[in-house]
Amino acid sequence: MNLVLWIIQAILAVKLASVAFSHAFQQAKETMRQSTQKMGPSSRFWHFGVAVLTLVGGVGLVVPAALEWRSGLTVWMALFTALLMLVSIPFHVRFREKPLIIADVILFAMAAFVAYGRWALLPL
Repeated sequence: MNLVLWIIQAILAVKLASVAFSHAFQQAKETMRQSTQKMGPSSRFWHFGVAVLTLVGGVGLVVPAALEWRSGLTVWMALFTALLMLVSIPFHVRFREKPLIIADVILFAMAAFVAYGRWALLPL
């Protein structure tokens, strides 16, 4: 079970890092440009904020546990990531981005499983 949790944590960390990169540095791409137009002039601020939060969540899922430094923080970062995914669902619903809604639900389930696993099943 420990290996399964580590694999899920690593997958989440990589995915969250890619989301952070795309939201912060690839706003000129067509898909991001469409989202920016739908959201209005404040969208750059929100995209950058999401980038920072997802990067913090991704790093927090693996670094504390890997370094065995405040490993209990991993549970809180998994909960934070799950909450972040829940908050992102209404935004993607509003802008009719169906593939992203499905991805958010999957990432939420993975983060919630990591939080439960690291808290109750196999604490660090």
